[in-house]
Amino acid sequence: MNGKSKRIFTTGEFAKMHNIKNRTLHYYDNIGLFSPAFRGENGYRYYTYPQSPNLEMLLAMRELNMSIDEISIYTDQPSPGLLQNILQKKTVEIDETIQRLEQLKQLLKKKEQQIVFSEKVVLDKIELVTSQKECILTSSKFISDNEDDYLARLTEHMQEVKKYRLFNQRYGIMLSTKKIEEEDFDTYDYYYSIVEEKQGSKSIFTKPAGDYIQIFSKGNWDQLPSVYVKIKEFSKDNGLRLLGYSYEEGINEMAI
Repeated sequence: MNGKSKRIFTTGEFAKMHNIKNRTLHYYDNIGLFSPAFRGENGYRYYTYPQSPNLEMLLAMRELNMSIDEISIYTDQPSPGLLQNILQKKTVEIDETIQRLEQLKQLLKKKEQQIVFSEKVVLDKIELVTSQKECILTSSKFISDNEDDYLARLTEHMQEVKKYRLFNQRYGIMLSTKKIEEEDFDTYDYYYSIVEEKQGSKSIFTKPAGDYIQIFSKGNWDQLPSVYVKIKEFSKDNGLRLLGYSYEEGINEMAI
């Protein structure tokens, strides 16, 4: 028969037609998921054109991340109702994936903006800025400056913050302004993460709106006590009273 009217295909021809590898057809045949129409006397596998829609359905199901077992359940007893259930389930999963990827895309954009911002900040300049209120998720209060206590609070906080992973673009440590005034920099108070407001969470704390003293510093964490001393001196020189907590956070730790 000529090529135009040909309806029987070798494994290589059938695989090429469906843009897959030969070994994929061999694998599906070996596990009984999709077999050739017949085998020749030479033992070669041969496929027919009417098998194409079934293979395309199988390949589409694999692209939908269906397992071999899930596909087998359908191919063993195909029915319109079962196929409809599969399509509805996968539609929901795709919608959820699209939403999550869109959130991730926005997160990456914000991370990029942070990098650009961090390259433009003026280091060690103290200034007053006005901040809007923000909702933050806090850890339980630190008990001591013991490393084990810090690790316990951080582990606990990371377990809780998983719920907000895509919204957690900013995080840091809170230190009471009372400790800053007393120059007690050894024991912080809380770990925190900026989150969307969630009703019913006992760990949600409102960072109040108002005027804040802001300073950007580059270097090791052990230099921060000297930064807080500068903040204390700035507030004193300008007749300001420190209230509440400081909010210490890294803005470009992934790159610097």
